[in-house]
Amino acid sequence: MKGISVSKGVAIGKAYLLDSTKFCIIKHQVSEIEVEIEVERFRQAIEKTKLQMAEIKKRAEKIADKYAVILDTYTLLLDDDILVNDTIENIRKHKTNAEWALTQTLNNFLKLFDNINDDYLKGKKDDLDLLVQTILKNLIGHSQESLSDIHEPVIIATHSLSPSDTIMMPKNFVKGLVTEAGGKTSHVGIFAAALGIPAITGVKEITSKINSGDQIIVDGIDGEVIINPSSETLQQYEKKQANYRKYEEHLLTNINQQAETLDGHQVKLLANIESNQEVKTLHKFGVEGVGLYRTEFLYMAATSLPGERELYEDFKQVVQEMGDQPVVIRTLDIGMDKQFGDARNNDEDNPALGLRGIRLSLAKPHLLTDQLKGILRASLYGNVKILYPMISSATEIIQANAILEEAKNQLRLEQIPFNEEIEVGAMIETPAAAICIEHILKEVDYISIGTNDLIQYLLAVDRINESVAHLYQPFHPAVLRTLKNIMSSAEKVGKKVSICGELGGDPMATMLLLGLGKIDSLSMEPHSVPKVKKVIRTIRLEEARQLADDVLEMSCPDEITSFITNAMRVRFPEDFDRDISFEQKLNPA
Repeated sequence: MKGISVSKGVAIGKAYLLDSTKFCIIKHQVSEIEVEIEVERFRQAIEKTKLQMAEIKKRAEKIADKYAVILDTYTLLLDDDILVNDTIENIRKHKTNAEWALTQTLNNFLKLFDNINDDYLKGKKDDLDLLVQTILKNLIGHSQESLSDIHEPVIIATHSLSPSDTIMMPKNFVKGLVTEAGGKTSHVGIFAAALGIPAITGVKEITSKINSGDQIIVDGIDGEVIINPSSETLQQYEKKQANYRKYEEHLLTNINQQAETLDGHQVKLLANIESNQEVKTLHKFGVEGVGLYRTEFLYMAATSLPGERELYEDFKQVVQEMGDQPVVIRTLDIGMDKQFGDARNNDEDNPALGLRGIRLSLAKPHLLTDQLKGILRASLYGNVKILYPMISSATEIIQANAILEEAKNQLRLEQIPFNEEIEVGAMIETPAAAICIEHILKEVDYISIGTNDLIQYLLAVDRINESVAHLYQPFHPAVLRTLKNIMSSAEKVGKKVSICGELGGDPMATMLLLGLGKIDSLSMEPHSVPKVKKVIRTIRLEEARQLADDVLEMSCPDEITSFITNAMRVRFPEDFDRDISFEQKLNPA
């Protein structure tokens, strides 16, 4: 059975089927007298959930900083005006039971995620859903299933895992995780990766195909689950498991070497982060800076809008941790939603094309001013850069820079120091920005190509829509020609280029990207850095350019994908051309 690999490795063992069926909530009316009783029941369930989350966080801090940060977000959501006050308002207004009112609030809350212009953050919808399910359990009086009874090595299979599930499970006995729900960015993946537990999400109907006690294999390398394997298959995967461990250990040797081609071209490998807690773990992957700090969590997890000082303190912490390495802070990339209080009736029919990114910042300049002042103040402590998202014309940059200049003037009047020469960049992620790249380059110091959205908009494909997701093709000729044109235009005027979408962290694409044009940095999830670095350090720029030239002559996406896959397998057999055992092969080079 196929799924999404969220934590690499191979796990072999007995299945432990965890029941995580959602409650069927039935609406019923309550009398006037019972309304306040329902409100009180709801308040008590919230308080109980807070206590549970506090206890869970204590345990989480012993596992991983990044995982503990997610639980902070959960705790703040329990104080959120929408989640709490709207539920109470619904109970009183409609005279319904608390469980029904909460599920209605959840449905409205989930719409917020549709207005976020970032696939990574959209993946947090499952986490919010799980939090509400925990509150519902406390409302109903349903005992939280304990995993502490597990006393032997198992692989947990379930529909979804709540934070309490993941924290309470005995880590020394959990060898792998398989869930029906969730994606690459769900808390399950972060948790599993932090502990080095192979994990796969999005395996449809796994709970109906498996029984507790069945022997299963979780192949977190290729995203496959094998149920009741033959003895021959078992031996093959035991070998694959051992060899993959050796392979990962080998990748981390000499991790602090620079990403430089054999003929001397250097590329900085940077990290994408969404929390100041993550910076503590970046150096172990050989990261050379932060190429994209997503600031959306600071807003989504806040009970009130974070102000200049709060943002400054957060940014300062990241910058100081990174020393003289670059830190690129993206201004708010979130859509018009209830988070901002005055937009309760503004749900957008097509949020992907709506008021988001720089558009929202320009519509609400006080938000942008606070962000920019926070970034400017933090710039005193390191190499900070500003990045504007969702740019579609040079006009937007000119308007944003006018607000930036005003923010600088305010700080000068307040005699607060900052880096007067701070660099400003634009995300190139709309077809308009790609086509008018020469205009945009005149207004910025550098550009960062957001390949995820650029590909979606160029190909008119929503990659989370199952009906058309197969048409999301990063190696489509239109995508590659667009990238080449952007890079060529930037090189002509001496402006630096970074790539911060998933394509930038895909080692299969590394050689092609370097061949398309001059790239100064690639920004990715930290764990992708070692593999991308290995590719860069073992190729010459000339052969990368030849690969790109060959590909640009082709007209079919499938032909291009096949050509690149074969080329990389020949060039890097130990990384891309492995048999079922993942056995090391000697590279003639």
